[in-house]
Amino acid sequence: MRIRPEQITQNLQHLAPCYLIHGDEPLLLQELGDEVRAAAKGQDFLDRDLFHVEGRFDWQQISAADQAMSLFASRKIIEIRIPTGKPGKEGGSSLLALAENPNPDNLVLVVAGKIDAAGQKSKWYKAFEKNGVTVPVYPLEIAEMPRWINQRANKLGLQIDADAAQLLAQRTEGNLLATAQELEKFTLRTAHTSISVDEVADNVGGHARYSSFQLLDEALNQNPQRALTILHGLREEGSEPLAILWVFTREIRLINKIISHHGGIQAGLDQARIWPKKRVSIMRQAASSHSANSVQAMLDLCLRIDQSSKGASHENVWDLLSMLTLRLAKQPVHS
Repeated sequence: MRIRPEQITQNLQHLAPCYLIHGDEPLLLQELGDEVRAAAKGQDFLDRDLFHVEGRFDWQQISAADQAMSLFASRKIIEIRIPTGKPGKEGGSSLLALAENPNPDNLVLVVAGKIDAAGQKSKWYKAFEKNGVTVPVYPLEIAEMPRWINQRANKLGLQIDADAAQLLAQRTEGNLLATAQELEKFTLRTAHTSISVDEVADNVGGHARYSSFQLLDEALNQNPQRALTILHGLREEGSEPLAILWVFTREIRLINKIISHHGGIQAGLDQARIWPKKRVSIMRQAASSHSANSVQAMLDLCLRIDQSSKGASHENVWDLLSMLTLRLAKQPVHS
């Protein structure tokens, strides 16, 4: 079955054999995945095999993991992460088999990037929908952000004024991860009264020397030295690499949509509905400078950054972010 993200808590009262969570919002993907893992652990799925699908991935290892008996006879989660949302022909066959022939001792969790309309019509996707649960996660529009902020604040034991929620959405420019982090900071106050618009104005943005969005715009404007200076400043200020990565990933995917539009770059810009409007010229320049190959190279680098920031690789996350900054600025980089 297909459900909305807000329905997953109730759905997990009775576990399905397989779950597919996909979309463009890293924070929501992470938290929905956390809910599935926690529910599975509560029902004795104590082991976990984690696979990152990238490059020439060997899908046979997933089949082997699904068939392998646990040394301690406990049930396990088989988690497969597909950042591109495209498993390919071999991957589609493997996922189809997992969904159609579930192992009762395993729970399959697939967390993927955006899966387009064609992907959602594939046999493997339909099998997950029929035999398990699919949860599409769509980006929130700016107009939807205040409601999400209010719900998030309530979960943290906070209250926030309507005007304050609106200003917070504007200050974080729709970045859910950054918004969640700002709300977490408000929980550190001794008095948990309602958050006012003045408190948001005083505490969110404005004090830091740099922002991820300044970094992004300098890279898009092909000012590599200025962009690297801002990146260094963000590191010194204690910025989270994942928050910076989110900003980059969102913009790179937008560039990809613009340059791949069948009507050309201008048609892609028109369809993208870029906000604020002053950024249209920046995105036009970026789209004209990049190609499908350069975009894919950047998305591959985004995956390496994600893995590094989560401890899944030994690469230095800040070195990788520097490389991504230079690639976006169309500068030579050795990787």
